[in-house]
Amino acid sequence: MLKVLDLFTEEAPALTADEIISRLKYSRPTGYRYVRELVSAGLLVRAPHGYALGPRIIEFDRLIRRHDPLLTASRAAVRELARKSGCGVTQMGIYGERIVTIHYEPGPEPLEIGFDRGRPMPLFLGAPSKAILAFLPRARLERLHRKHRGRGFPRFLEEMQAIRKSGYAISFGELDLGKVGLGVPLFRRDRSVAGSLCLVLTRKRYEAANHHRLVDNLLASAERISEALEPVDPEPRARRKITDPSTRSAVRP
Repeated sequence: MLKVLDLFTEEAPALTADEIISRLKYSRPTGYRYVRELVSAGLLVRAPHGYALGPRIIEFDRLIRRHDPLLTASRAAVRELARKSGCGVTQMGIYGERIVTIHYEPGPEPLEIGFDRGRPMPLFLGAPSKAILAFLPRARLERLHRKHRGRGFPRFLEEMQAIRKSGYAISFGELDLGKVGLGVPLFRRDRSVAGSLCLVLTRKRYEAANHHRLVDNLLASAERISEALEPVDPEPRARRKITDPSTRSAVRP
């Protein structure tokens, strides 16, 4: 049933019941039953052109903003980083095969960005995504690349290894024209990747800035946040799979 919610996107904010049934290849009785139950739960609402996401999701979003472990652990550090660096600060979370903006903290100067809260990121573009991918276990990284890009993994792996060695990713205009992104990973205490932290600034400001100081402040903030993040594996320690040693390396080179 929850697959229905995945159909709603920026390009398709409203769908008819027949469109939902057709895209998911449900039988008509099953499709209509799922839609009715989602409407009853407040997850969908009737709209002029079918159905749209419902107000229950707004309620969930409020709870996430107030109690999400990553946001709770990073709130003070992110505000301080924006103030100290004078840059905008974005935070990304990863779930499954998606990387999503979970927070944007503006700096002292106004800065327009195209990836505000809730916006999915391009998987292989931009410092925020690359800072996450570079620190994933190699097997998972290869699966993602083969599924979404196909060929060329060796060259892509070299790029990720270079980011891993330096400890941060940098991109110029890959997400927003004229903007520079500096991204570092955020780890849980078991060294699994929780997301990324990124400074966003104009190309002009970047060229005039002290690059080493920006990176040092970013790494320090990420380390502070990572120290507060607990592992999320619900299984007992004895049943956990052995972590790939490559995921336990430090952020700093």
